[in-house]
Amino acid sequence: MLAEGTVERPGGRSVAWAAWGVDGGRRLLQLHGTPGSRIGPTRDLGTYDRLSAHVVTFDRPGYGRSTPHRERTILSVADDALAIADDLEWDRFSVLGISGGGPHALAVGARAPERVVRLGLAVGGPPPELVDPDDLIAINREGRRRALEEGRESLEAFLAEPAAQIPSDPVGVLEAAMADAPPVDREMLQRQDVRDLLAASLREAFANGPVGWFDDSWALSTQWDFDLEDVAVPVHMWYGELDRNVPLRAVRAMAARLTVASFDVIPDSGHLGWLAREEEVLQTLLEPTAERPS
Repeated sequence: MLAEGTVERPGGRSVAWAAWGVDGGRRLLQLHGTPGSRIGPTRDLGTYDRLSAHVVTFDRPGYGRSTPHRERTILSVADDALAIADDLEWDRFSVLGISGGGPHALAVGARAPERVVRLGLAVGGPPPELVDPDDLIAINREGRRRALEEGRESLEAFLAEPAAQIPSDPVGVLEAAMADAPPVDREMLQRQDVRDLLAASLREAFANGPVGWFDDSWALSTQWDFDLEDVAVPVHMWYGELDRNVPLRAVRAMAARLTVASFDVIPDSGHLGWLAREEEVLQTLLEPTAERPS
């Protein structure tokens, strides 16, 4: 880790960030998955050195060392991201949203398109109204149903049990949640480098309790506070052909409403398959020709 810090936000909140890679390198703001944290941004920190990348991650409200914000929205998290960029004196930078970080990355592209060099989604989630629940793994299907039909309290009650187990056995909880995921995802979860990456991120995510996951899940499962048409930046997209966390059918419907710079469907791959393409993803978003002076 190069550095870490916090930025102060309205209402006395603080948002924790961490910087990785090469100081003064090409700038990338990376938004973690759901659940997740600023810790464990990659399986191989050497990738950042090879690409001369300066990557900044941060904890969304309630995760890790960031103050909870029970009224948070997807756009308000984008504002947190931009406040971090301001604090670091980043005028322009690329953005990568992973899984549940995808909608928040799109929100940055809606809020401040003039600051975004390139915008990427690695298995980034689509709006809930585009998703057929039959395409989802069971935990996501039930979470979506509770959010839409029964409300926030029911969603939190459903998530409370796995949330309580994550600090002591993060990978075990993931394996249980992914029991009906495609075999390729379950195989990826057996890789030690993947297990280490996810365990580090999840332990930090729940260091101060489950509220970050509760609020993140609620924001992602209900109507977003911006439209896809508001994203004024071309989007690079990487998705697994067999993904049942973020189903390809819903992703294609989302892509039809975005300006798409590239759309890479990874064959025979699930939700975790993009990790095998991580260096390609980063290289695309950090191409030297994409950079403009601050």
